[in-house]
Amino acid sequence: MDMYRKSEKDISVIASTSIKAKKNNIFNLLFFILLIGPLLGQVDNRFNVFSWEQYGAVGAVNSISEDYTYFYFGTENAGILRLNKFSQQFARPITQGQGLKSNSIEHIYFDEHTGILWSVGDNFIEYSFSREGSWNTLQYNSLSLKSGNQIIDIGSSKDYLWLRSNSKFFKLDHVNGILLGIYVSPDEPSIVWGDISSRELRWNIFDFNDYFVEDAWLLTSNGASDSRGNFSKYLSYYKSNNGINWMSLSNGYILKIDEFSKLITPIFYGLACTVPTSVIYDNVLWISGIGNKSFNGIAKFDITDNKFENILSNHYSNFSKDNIYSSIMIDDEIWFGLDSYILVYNTKKDSFRSLGFEKGIPRGKIVHLEYENGSVFAGSINGVVEINRTSKAKINSAIEKFVFSRNLFLGDIEKFENEVFFVLSNTVFRYENEKNSISTLNWKDGTFDISMKKNQIDIASRSVSRIFSRSDKLYMVTDLGIVDYKEGALIVPASLYFNYKITDLTVVDNSLLFLSTTRGLAIIDIDTRELINYYDFPFLRNIYQMKHISEYLVLLTSKGLIKFNFNL
Repeated sequence: MDMYRKSEKDISVIASTSIKAKKNNIFNLLFFILLIGPLLGQVDNRFNVFSWEQYGAVGAVNSISEDYTYFYFGTENAGILRLNKFSQQFARPITQGQGLKSNSIEHIYFDEHTGILWSVGDNFIEYSFSREGSWNTLQYNSLSLKSGNQIIDIGSSKDYLWLRSNSKFFKLDHVNGILLGIYVSPDEPSIVWGDISSRELRWNIFDFNDYFVEDAWLLTSNGASDSRGNFSKYLSYYKSNNGINWMSLSNGYILKIDEFSKLITPIFYGLACTVPTSVIYDNVLWISGIGNKSFNGIAKFDITDNKFENILSNHYSNFSKDNIYSSIMIDDEIWFGLDSYILVYNTKKDSFRSLGFEKGIPRGKIVHLEYENGSVFAGSINGVVEINRTSKAKINSAIEKFVFSRNLFLGDIEKFENEVFFVLSNTVFRYENEKNSISTLNWKDGTFDISMKKNQIDIASRSVSRIFSRSDKLYMVTDLGIVDYKEGALIVPASLYFNYKITDLTVVDNSLLFLSTTRGLAIIDIDTRELINYYDFPFLRNIYQMKHISEYLVLLTSKGLIKFNFNL
């Protein structure tokens, strides 16, 4: 019986971290590229294909395909996942970082006649000859379609590519995607369709009775339940030629079906949270953030091997699905800031406990956590509290009373040289918790250069929004720009990063300053105070936090975790 089945441009080199040989012609070239960058439709030729890697919350897994090396999984939120058929390990995914216009993939299909990988996404139909980068796009209106949701299946014959909608079949050139005809039924019989989609998936397509299902999952006729009873629908089924078949689910899991061992294994690859907002590093990345309607989670991510291990909220009694806004690691504990309470995770005991109103945790989102001299400082816009790290008892501290009595709003907390600095109502205060003393930061200790011409300015009247401690430097974000406090100098004027809101900064090799903003990533030469580049790719909007680890820059954005190899 005939059954229908569904299913960057190359990136090259960023400015080297060693920029001591600063020639005008090189800078002019970079500046020229910066100007034309926004005109390009996708990630451009300055980078290698995987200079930018994007990892997100998977959402639903909509489609499955395979080529000679990989199984491909088209996802709702994380682009195209790739599983190596030989190592059985996930490879770097294909996302907007590789030039895809769509991040949500409805169908994925490998045409074995041409070697082309086709993707039906939320914005375009896209195809790649390399199956990695250099993606070409087809407009849906060129096929008289409104969106990819109208496409049910994708397949191919020896000479053509075929798309199927509810009532029509579209015949395309299988190399360039040009529309050749629209039919009520195909005019050739030998079409190989991809995976079986949910619209074609019948309850009796697969018999689970002969298989053992791992992790205490229960499989039914139309979906699967995990060990805690959370139900998810089947979305697609793919039968391969090597004895490993696949079933995808609406919750982001895929079921690996081994015909030889008669074993079914649930697999999940990606972030446990929907939007990552906080990251800490201790040999692995601990990533937390905004959860979804069903659960939240903390992801442990090996930045070298790209392996995930997720700690899910529905697996622990004291870990709810509430959103996480900040985190800090203290020995074998990780403290997480949530809405009006703190969650403490013991990494050795694998257990959680919460600290709330009874510990004086202020109302609102706990977006600031800092640790110094046995005390944890936790703050929201409404106040700050000091907690003894060991006993978890509230400390009767001067800083809490100071903020409350003056009705100040908290902008930031940062530890620097055994002292804790607070931004309170756009003014910086120094707190010595051993002495329980508070003092306004004395800006008059130094003079401040506003430019290379040594123009002086009274910085004491300036407004401060954020402070960052990096190595032996303390950087302050003011309305004028970024100030190096110890040098007493304005090192980056705000105009250099287009006056966008600074969310984080990091320094590389004492020569490059990376600034993350709500609109992109700026790279600045500290010595010459020149803007080397500004990247505002779609996946770099709304950067929340940033870390420099070896040759990588890790960024948390509204699109997920971005791993940038700036040495390639």
